[in-house]
Amino acid sequence: MANQKLIDEVGKYIEKYYEEPEGKVQAAECQIDACDPDEFDISTMKKKKVKKGMSSTMVSNRKIENLMKQMEETFSQRLLRMIDERGMTDSEAYTKAYVDRRHFSKIRNDINYVPNKKTVLAFTIALELSLDEAMDLLNSAGFTLSRSSKTDIIVAYFLQNKIYDMFEINDVLEAYGQQIF
Repeated sequence: MANQKLIDEVGKYIEKYYEEPEGKVQAAECQIDACDPDEFDISTMKKKKVKKGMSSTMVSNRKIENLMKQMEETFSQRLLRMIDERGMTDSEAYTKAYVDRRHFSKIRNDINYVPNKKTVLAFTIALELSLDEAMDLLNSAGFTLSRSSKTDIIVAYFLQNKIYDMFEINDVLEAYGQQIF
């Protein structure tokens, strides 16, 4: 079981950054009744300006062929690259993430396969990613860290503090009534 001091520290972090899904706001940075979670930079937990729509750096030619050429890495490509960059074997990565070999095989063999968010979060911990790297990996799978998810806030705390012990993370998740990895 995680020590009480860590559970209390995470509790303070949750109190500071967690937003009730119904629109209630507990964050000190937000002074209005309901804040758009996209208006916050999860890495700094600060309010940020958000431009709606696609990036202004994209080519003005909106033909589908040109837009497809601007696609980023898929989740599978990014994950496999990150595993290689860390000098890990595939089996080291999926074992550390507690992902089944067959499930990892799907990820490896289907470039467009996207696992659930819990699996992506498990890989962010297994690969010991920084919060920015974790956000990139999540984004490549179509996910983000949300201020209205206690699980996301807890994982962000551990990533920010470079604590990658899955057992400790699971203990804290369980202490706050969240699903474990």
